[in-house]
Amino acid sequence: MDSSQDRQIWLIAPTEELLRRSRQLLQEHRFPIGVVKASLGDALSVGEKLIKAGARLFISRRGTKKILEAQFAVPTVEIGMTLADYVDALEKAAAIQGKVALFSYGRIPADVKTACSLQHIQALYYTFSSLEQCAEAVAEAVKDGAVLGVGGADSARFSAQEGLEHITIESSVDSLLLAMETAVQWLEVQKNEEKKQQALKLQLERYGLILNYTHDAVLSIDSQGQPDLMNERARMLLGNPAEENSQHLTEAIRKVRMLEVLQGGKPRLGELYHLAGKLVSANLLPIKVEGRTLGAVGIFQDVKKLQAQEQKIRIQLHQKGLTAKYHFADIKGGSRQLRDTVSLAEQFSKTDATILIQGETGTGKEMFAQSIHNASLRAGGPFVAVNCGAFPRDLLESELFGYVEGAFTGASRGGKKGLFEMAHQGTIFLDEIGEMPVATQVQLLRVLQEKEVRRLGSDTVTPVDIRIIAATNRNLLEEIQEKKFRADLYYRLNVLNLYLPPLRERQEDVLSLGMELFNRLWPENDGNSRKTVCGILEKLQGYSWPGNVRELSNLLERLSLLLQQGAGSDFIQRYLLQSLPQIQETGGKAPGSELMEWERERILRVLKENGLDLAKTAAALGYSRSTLWRKMKKYNIENK
Repeated sequence: MDSSQDRQIWLIAPTEELLRRSRQLLQEHRFPIGVVKASLGDALSVGEKLIKAGARLFISRRGTKKILEAQFAVPTVEIGMTLADYVDALEKAAAIQGKVALFSYGRIPADVKTACSLQHIQALYYTFSSLEQCAEAVAEAVKDGAVLGVGGADSARFSAQEGLEHITIESSVDSLLLAMETAVQWLEVQKNEEKKQQALKLQLERYGLILNYTHDAVLSIDSQGQPDLMNERARMLLGNPAEENSQHLTEAIRKVRMLEVLQGGKPRLGELYHLAGKLVSANLLPIKVEGRTLGAVGIFQDVKKLQAQEQKIRIQLHQKGLTAKYHFADIKGGSRQLRDTVSLAEQFSKTDATILIQGETGTGKEMFAQSIHNASLRAGGPFVAVNCGAFPRDLLESELFGYVEGAFTGASRGGKKGLFEMAHQGTIFLDEIGEMPVATQVQLLRVLQEKEVRRLGSDTVTPVDIRIIAATNRNLLEEIQEKKFRADLYYRLNVLNLYLPPLRERQEDVLSLGMELFNRLWPENDGNSRKTVCGILEKLQGYSWPGNVRELSNLLERLSLLLQQGAGSDFIQRYLLQSLPQIQETGGKAPGSELMEWERERILRVLKENGLDLAKTAAALGYSRSTLWRKMKKYNIENK
């Protein structure tokens, strides 16, 4: 383990080669990062020791990252894997006569699969999420006739046990450097924020308590027991004292025992007092900063008004989550495909028929469903959304259909109304309908046919007036053939069909939608930032956007964060080249090639400015000399 004991960022390397490369980079760039070697199986014990020693941020490859984040609250920066990391291994694999097994913790990059196909490699792909699954994958590969394995340190270990020749993929210097830079910047942002929080802690604590507990009158005292804040409602409730240090106010503070809270440092909640002829409820809380009591706050409520307020809150809580906030005007984009889809959805909203929305993940299925509801005659009724894939079968049935008291162990006293009943005279949105268990599909079919619901454990039915909108990213016809989805339910749901085009089919929306998202994420942005983002989006024309609008939104959120923290355009461009691994050749055009052309031109310009001196050029670009040499070779740049 690194001998440094004051490190807050630690890179966990599963192989000796990654350990060596990391130490070399840290020596060159002097990042405040420690490095330690640990296999997937040792990651938790090593991580626990590092956290106890003060670690606040980890850097690791994907498998280790998943394990660490599942166990610890400490964030982890992933060392990305791109096609460049696989190039040497695939060249060796191409010379092999026989099947080659590629092992990966999670998804194997699509461009790696494409490269295997182009090089005519007889590739077999195995993914896993644990050491046990890794061992099983290697054994399965041997059984499938693989003669060579390509993967990480753990698949190498299991391959050795199985007698399978193995090539270990190592992270490139560029991937390591990007992860290190990101981690250092992330920690710096956290530290700056902590300094601001510390400076404002007393003020935030006081006003936070006021905001959290204020229903009526508010009175605050300082560490000496003297009043330092009182709103107009408190003046009225306490008898309207003319001065904040009046004898009348001093007596009120003593009577409600605020000085005891100040001296003892313990809150007194929900106590009743008679003040100025009124029965009031009081919440008295100490203001504590770093363990010291520096004041106290009293929140006083007229009991009669409180009873009315509680009734209002109950109504609001009952309605919470049963409204739709999106309208068709919120769906941004000017492409013909999108506008045609919106126009069709607007027509569908005028009817009461069931709708099936189909589209890839991230295309905005719930936004369309909410917009349809708000444009329909049911807009004044509830909008109930439920993700069918988020519940176990038994829980889904009880949530959808409700239950009577005693229907099952743990059932609430008095039973519970189901979501179908809650959606009465409104719309219910069944997201991920393809995830619904077949047994539950039978009950849903009955609701569609009969317009009535039977609660679990009940022998009576309740009529419901609802409009159903279902959504899926699956091919339900294929699910029907595999007996995973009922054909009769499919045709009941598919009365009106709405297909949402993926973002790659409406590339002209990327710029306008991206700028809309950027302005929404950072309303105070300046002209230079907008120009930077606009240029980046233009250079991403042709990118496939596998995550659709959600991926675009995530990208804009990262860009806004980097720009707000003062990141330069050079760093952002280099970050994009590493953070969009799905960039691949499509239709004869290489999406993202403009970014790579920018990098080539930048290297040429800096070389010229430094008189072709490689050492000065590498320093100016922020590269190591080996990285600069590799990029010059990649872009066919001659040093003369």
